[in-house]
Amino acid sequence: MKISTSSKFLCLFLAAAMALSGCGSGGSSSAGNSSGGSSSAGTDENYELIFASQDAEGLPSTNMMHWIADEVESRTDGHVTFKIYPSNQLGDAKLLYEGVMDGSIDMYLGYLDPTYDIVFDITTIPFLASNYDQIGYIMSSESNCYKLFDEHCTGTDMIFLGFFLNGVNGIFSAKPLGNYLDPNEHKDALIRIASSTTYQLGIEALGYATVTIPWSDTYTSMQTGVMDGMTGIPSYMVEQNFGDITKYYLAMDEFLETNVIIMSPSTKDKLPEEYMSVIEDVCAEVAAKSVTVT
Repeated sequence: MKISTSSKFLCLFLAAAMALSGCGSGGSSSAGNSSGGSSSAGTDENYELIFASQDAEGLPSTNMMHWIADEVESRTDGHVTFKIYPSNQLGDAKLLYEGVMDGSIDMYLGYLDPTYDIVFDITTIPFLASNYDQIGYIMSSESNCYKLFDEHCTGTDMIFLGFFLNGVNGIFSAKPLGNYLDPNEHKDALIRIASSTTYQLGIEALGYATVTIPWSDTYTSMQTGVMDGMTGIPSYMVEQNFGDITKYYLAMDEFLETNVIIMSPSTKDKLPEEYMSVIEDVCAEVAAKSVTVT
């Protein structure tokens, strides 16, 4: 059955309202609860953690990974250090967060798609926030989004340590984007999206056809015309990765680029509570910083 554009927008509006409603006093990540980590005994031991990401060196997210590493090392008197692997050095996003799930990777900062839980699509509901005050709330431990990620990461063998705002997303393309102000008009541009129902509904409701292509193939796919454009990364990443082939950019800010900071449960189990608390505090500070630096 074909769904009308107005019906799609109604569904998206209702989903967004459910995501933003109802805040409580809870919301601290499971890494900080009373059952987390081992006892403070053994805090003289040293721990080197593998910290992986998708993004390249020099981007805000990777800079913040180094900041996390420096702060944790300082606050634990050198007992917890990190070996950082940016730029998908240990595999693509799916392999990285699966590494967190199986314990081969200690921590990950990056996109978490809804492969294992549809709830992880909630932060990519189109137009979820209309200003940075609302974004700051969504990123905070008081929001329902935070609580849902905390709960559902635990249910899929991951420890949620917070969000990282990587920016807000527009649409960029090598060919004209058509009359984007009229959602009822079909556009010719084929837009690449992440594997996400909310991305698909949001872009198709604007009149564009969508395609899902692995991130590693996006540049050549756009260069050769397999796809015409893309959404899913903020403008500074468009310039860095696609600046030479992008001719059109629509700053619609439809989607938040909310990455996650997650930890392997096995890593949490081996760390003393004192060090686990330090990591949790530092990641909370990074989440707040990301709203202002991106």
